[in-house]
Amino acid sequence: MRIALGCDHRGFLYKADLVSALTKDGHELIDFGTTSTDPVDYPDYARLVGVAVRDGLAEAGVLVCGSGAGVSIAANKIRGVRAVLCHDAFTARQSREDDDANVVCLGTGVVSVDEAVSLTRAFLGARFSHAERHERRLAKVLALEATNPPPLDPSWATPRPDVAGMPAVREALGRLQSLDAGARLWQKDARLWSESPAVRASIVNRLGWLDAPAVMTAAVGNLTAFASEVRADGITEIVLLGMGGSSLAADVLGRTFGPAVGGPTLTVLDTTDPDAVRSARARLALPRTLFLICSKSGTTLETMALYRFFRAEVEGAVAAPGRHFVAITDAGTPLERLAAQSGFRRTFLGPPDVGGRYSALSYFGLVPAALLGVDVANLLEHARKMAAACAPEFAPADNPALRLGAILAALAQAGRDKVTVVLSPAIQPLGAWLEQLLAESTGKDGRGLIPIHDEPLGPPAVYGKDRVFVSITLGVDESIERGLRPLEAAGHPVVRLSLADRFDLGGEFFRWEMAVATAAALLGVNPFDEPDVAQAKAATQAALATFLERGGLPEWPVDSDDDVARALAVARPGDYVALLAYLTPDEATTAALVPLRLMLRDRTGLATTVAYGPRYLHSTGQLHKGGPPTPILVLLTPTESVDLPVPGERYGFATLTMAEAVGDLSTLRAAHRRVLWLALPAPAVEAIGRLTAALERKVGTGGVSG
Repeated sequence: MRIALGCDHRGFLYKADLVSALTKDGHELIDFGTTSTDPVDYPDYARLVGVAVRDGLAEAGVLVCGSGAGVSIAANKIRGVRAVLCHDAFTARQSREDDDANVVCLGTGVVSVDEAVSLTRAFLGARFSHAERHERRLAKVLALEATNPPPLDPSWATPRPDVAGMPAVREALGRLQSLDAGARLWQKDARLWSESPAVRASIVNRLGWLDAPAVMTAAVGNLTAFASEVRADGITEIVLLGMGGSSLAADVLGRTFGPAVGGPTLTVLDTTDPDAVRSARARLALPRTLFLICSKSGTTLETMALYRFFRAEVEGAVAAPGRHFVAITDAGTPLERLAAQSGFRRTFLGPPDVGGRYSALSYFGLVPAALLGVDVANLLEHARKMAAACAPEFAPADNPALRLGAILAALAQAGRDKVTVVLSPAIQPLGAWLEQLLAESTGKDGRGLIPIHDEPLGPPAVYGKDRVFVSITLGVDESIERGLRPLEAAGHPVVRLSLADRFDLGGEFFRWEMAVATAAALLGVNPFDEPDVAQAKAATQAALATFLERGGLPEWPVDSDDDVARALAVARPGDYVALLAYLTPDEATTAALVPLRLMLRDRTGLATTVAYGPRYLHSTGQLHKGGPPTPILVLLTPTESVDLPVPGERYGFATLTMAEAVGDLSTLRAAHRRVLWLALPAPAVEAIGRLTAALERKVGTGGVSG
């Protein structure tokens, strides 16, 4: 390696030893001086070495002065130089491996000559790792170097309110301390949530997620071997068929990491919309596609309908169709039996004591991740680190999960139950997973945390006093900060969480699972059941039975935009609007719904949510029926759809989708919820635009008082 060497008069004391050692190691030296102990100015030698490295005359540089600090400061003024002040072996190696440092700076007044030689050798012997997180951070360093950053907003210098120091939160933390909640949670003491023996018995069988980071680490070798086998067989597409907790974590990981170079892509199909199913089928090369059939119960209606459709398609395209299917389920389920009878390529049996929405770090999340080429060992390592930070010996205020749970519960009990999640774009998919975890775990017995995600930030004037903002950023996200600072200044609580890299998602999965379980204990609800979901499922089956008997689904009166405007006119502070779209979940429809929700929020001051049916039935459906009586629910359905048959059934996907809409409508009305049904003619995007314009004329601008 060609090395540029420079020193001032104090650094000259070590020069001969460094030259001898580096020459002996086979390096070629460019000696820029100095050549004696006569006093000189260190910036002159830092400039020479730095420019040589910058221009490629040397591959690395070594600078020595009395402290090392002076030459380091000077060299770093040269664009392209990353000089490190080094007094220990760890820094010597890590500065190269993590930060791609190219000049090492030493101080004769700090280290001995032998140490200087050893540190230089360690520095030159290390290489930049090119790990994704270090590539990203180095790119940010280079961006700083290439531009002159604008001045900071003065509000950065203003002390931020400590949400954990609010009286209600301090009280909640004190309650957790008195309950010894941290230790009891790890002991799987179900009395934290219920005194009923029957309920406690069911809860104990739902706490396996606490052990998942450690338990699943033992499965990493099996997962990576399976992924290698699949890639070797030429599989280029992974399609996951599943709903709710069986699909959401996989969707987060798939959309956040994307496929590895040369690896398969992942599509999560969690809809029965016939156009979406047709679209997925049209783009798949079935001989190169592997389907993951994911259902904890093994009986999920939508998942099994999708399986029957794609099974029939695959059987018509390949000689051994079973090898194109993998089951992820629990032991003893109908899906496990089906997989064995139908020759599935593989069946992964999840831990029976891990519920669906707590299954991110089980096979439901990790099998798709491994197939994509995600480093699942690294993901689990981050989860284990978070679990260790949440260990029972830490007080609630020092436990990242218990502290977050206390904040959410205390603020909800104070009226701020709209947990508004703000995410960096790179980790935006995490919002849907958080939505299900919060809504389905806490939305019952008239209580609950109401997650708001994908709602763009607005000015303080459009928000009521029912909000708490939780930002989760990848590093520092100045665009998010610009939106949050005015809200914080206006008195809205803001919780800030930051991820160092994408693998920190493993830690966030664990943190939020424990935080929500903690919040549920403080709210007095059981986070591991969903008592109001069964009624909606029964209503769907009743609607299908009516269809099979009479040739049509039960009919309900259709509402109008006037009805929506009237409902909004009498809304109360703390209400929220839920737009539930039984429409094709494509980009155009999603984009069309954004102006509608923002107009409703800005005109009324109410929080808004948007979700596609039937997906939301496995996410926020429990909250809508069992949570606080505050939603104004607007079902958006098509006036007509081109049906697609479900093999083995006398109905198609369009009928199934509408049966679920009818079933949810009847269940919500039975629960005395404010629910409206709007039928939209095709094309849906234009109909949504007309609805937005109509409501903009009819919904007042004064907001909801209070």
